Amino acid sequence: MNEINNIENFELDAMRQQLNELKERIDRTTTLNEKLLHESIKGKMRGVHKRIIKVCLMGLVGIPAWIFIGYFYHLPWYFTTFTMVMLLSFIIADYFINRMNIDTMGNDMAETARQLVKMKRMRLRQELIGIPVLVMWLAWFMWEVMHSGIDHDLAMGMCVGGGIGACIGACIGINIFLGLQHSNDEMLRQIEELGK
Repeated sequence: MNEINNIENFELDAMRQQLNELKERIDRTTTLNEKLLHESIKGKMRGVHKRIIKVCLMGLVGIPAWIFIGYFYHLPWYFTTFTMVMLLSFIIADYFINRMNIDTMGNDMAETARQLVKMKRMRLRQELIGIPVLVMWLAWFMWEVMHSGIDHDLAMGMCVGGGIGACIGACIGINIFLGLQHSNDEMLRQIEELGK
């Protein structure tokens, strides 16, 4: 009887040891998965920041370009000023919408997910406001060019060129917007998978 109890105790101890080893492996794997997820999210957010920096730089180049265009073609100062303010407001909005401290990102996954959802929502609002503003601005630009006193053929060429440029810009802008939203969706999906 004593021998049977010893064998059972030995088997129980062996099973406890195996269970403890299994728990340690699971803990190590979970920790590794969390670290990999943090690095993946940080990498994607760095990509988002790089895209936003490129967009902001294009906007900053556009401001002096519009000063030159307004001066060269004798466009009204209020139109040129509005254009510069519009570009600057879009740059500032992009910065504030997409700012997130990459180094602390992922430390609290629930907070990171909340910030990513907020970022997506704000970006969508920016598009819903920005597109009508740009359409009105383009119509205003064409009206100002047609009434600026420059040669009619040149004015028509500027209007056609402005329309083509607006279409190309819209395609690029929508592509950037969808890419940023997709990056946020991927980060949210990774956080959700970790929580399962």
